[in-house]
Amino acid sequence: MKTRITEMLGITYPILLAPMAWITDAELAAAVSEAGGLGTIGPNAGFKTVTTDVNETGERLREQIRKCRALTNRPFAVNFVVGVTGWDRDFSDKCLEVGLEERIPVAIVSQGRPAVYTPHLKKAGIKVIHVCSTVRHTLKAEEAGVDAVVVSGTEGGGHSGFDQITTFCLVPQAVDAVTIPVIAGGGVTDARGLMGALSLGAEGVYMGTRFIATKEGPAHPKVKEAILSATDTSTISVRHGSPFPAREAARGNRGFVEERRGSVRILLNDHIRQTLAETGGTLTYEALRSPGDSECNVQSNRTVDAFIFGNLESNSITAGQGAGLIKDIPTCRELIERIAGETDWVMKRLNAICQT
Repeated sequence: MKTRITEMLGITYPILLAPMAWITDAELAAAVSEAGGLGTIGPNAGFKTVTTDVNETGERLREQIRKCRALTNRPFAVNFVVGVTGWDRDFSDKCLEVGLEERIPVAIVSQGRPAVYTPHLKKAGIKVIHVCSTVRHTLKAEEAGVDAVVVSGTEGGGHSGFDQITTFCLVPQAVDAVTIPVIAGGGVTDARGLMGALSLGAEGVYMGTRFIATKEGPAHPKVKEAILSATDTSTISVRHGSPFPAREAARGNRGFVEERRGSVRILLNDHIRQTLAETGGTLTYEALRSPGDSECNVQSNRTVDAFIFGNLESNSITAGQGAGLIKDIPTCRELIERIAGETDWVMKRLNAICQT
């Protein structure tokens, strides 16, 4: 299976592991790369405690990069979340510095302007993929010189767009707008999703939730079981940020500049249902955090508590809308080879339909 993405990145299948904070560690990234996809090391992945030390954050990333290299000689990526000055920019700058020093092969950059880190990465010979949520942001990324873009629809579990455009509608519009390769994210879990994305003009897929429920995924067994138990109505999307990002940034609200505001998709559990009952059926990003929380690392603490330690009684987890399609916990190789193998069945079905 060849696309411009497989050729550009030197991978066998156009399947990219979407970075997830604390989840996509060196072992998971290496397993995906070894199976022919592109593994990605996510923010703080591989650790179970939150640090507020900039240098320690950088050295933790260096450790994961070197561990991934020890586990695979295939290409892999590192995710850089563009920080906001006065909030967490020192952390992302340090991580970029480490990535450059370690000469990583691919960078996936998200939640910030593409002009911030792209020149530094390109100068070092690193392939740059920028994550976007609107056509306008996709155009800005191409103008900044990135090699490819991910367009992430609102079906995704992670940070998708504030405008909540669906993958089905966003992908073809992005493809029509730019000449660089487009990778589709949001709700993709199987061969049907891959072939659907390719039909829309994408040249690869960006999968997160599906890889949480793998044997190599470091998430707690309770988290994997929650995903396996999900149905088509088991998630709810919650916006974070504001329609007026400049005003939010001025108030110091996590630096919600335009590119950083967005949506997260939450898997419904008893804690979330109770929160909905207490708030009259509405759910805000602030309600997902403890009352009075203000420190920059509060959300990280809650994420670790839920995903790594399995405390779902008073926490929530993010998961894509495709969770209802996930029914087992394979190895990464089994999953990727299954997806690749089932594309033949999808093509035969499409050919049969088109010939009638």
